[in-house]
Amino acid sequence: MQITSGKIETNGVELFYEARGPEAGEPILFVMGLSAQMVFWPESLLNALAEQGYRVIRFDNRDVGMSTHLKAPVTHGPVAAMVRFYLGLPLKVAYDLHDMVRDTIGLIDALGYQRVHLVGASMGGMISQLMAIHYPDRVLSLTSIMSSPNSRLVPPPTRAALQTLVGPKVRIENIEQYIEMGKDMMRRLGGTLPQAEDIVEAMFRQSWGRGLHPRGIRQQFMAVMATGSFRRDLRRIKAPATVIHGASDPLIRPTGGRLSARNIPGARWHSVKGMGHDFPEVAVQEISESIIETVTRLPKVTEQEAAA
Repeated sequence: MQITSGKIETNGVELFYEARGPEAGEPILFVMGLSAQMVFWPESLLNALAEQGYRVIRFDNRDVGMSTHLKAPVTHGPVAAMVRFYLGLPLKVAYDLHDMVRDTIGLIDALGYQRVHLVGASMGGMISQLMAIHYPDRVLSLTSIMSSPNSRLVPPPTRAALQTLVGPKVRIENIEQYIEMGKDMMRRLGGTLPQAEDIVEAMFRQSWGRGLHPRGIRQQFMAVMATGSFRRDLRRIKAPATVIHGASDPLIRPTGGRLSARNIPGARWHSVKGMGHDFPEVAVQEISESIIETVTRLPKVTEQEAAA
């Protein structure tokens, strides 16, 4: 399958993107989560949608992979940031998720699209939900995966899952150490479905080669903490929406996904049995079918629109 790639400038950063599928196909934009490069999207999922005739686009968020790496002063440690988040106290940060929404808008502008289907995972699901809230005219449909409305009502992660984000630093000196660290992280984040170790290894091997930015992980984490809850704003979403969540997710608990599904008008809830905070290959077809159902679902027509 032919894949094109490039960089665009938007909102003060450069974003690296990649596209596949027919150029004339309806665009589906994939937005990845905290610390994860775009290579964490399963190739089998992207190809399945491209083969259905969609133009499938993924990109590196700011601070990861081949997009701009920022260096801002560290004002809070991750634990202190979480405490302030749960207490509802402000944080001083380099940027928040609203800035990352503007990055995403700039990307689709540069690619020449007025509207796109959004598929977001974890932090990328939050970015996608915020975009559907604040830029409804740019969103054809929304699929939010393993995410939440960033509400303090969501139970905290398990201890093991939390340590993958804010645990002690591990000195990584070579690619093999990095791959082993990645495999251990995915075991902690996974559910009961089997993970394909060769695919996990390939993701982390690619990530190493594309460039690491440990400070960026902390900055993205701070962006999530600083944004705060947008649960009530979800009621403004008009696009067809589906919320997909692993029933065994130890990082963003299924309660987070259910909060989004309950607050987005007309959203459909899809729980994947045994899935954690990962994309097991055995679940890809189920996820792909749910995305296709969402992008082909017609939006509701309001009484005012029908009368116009």
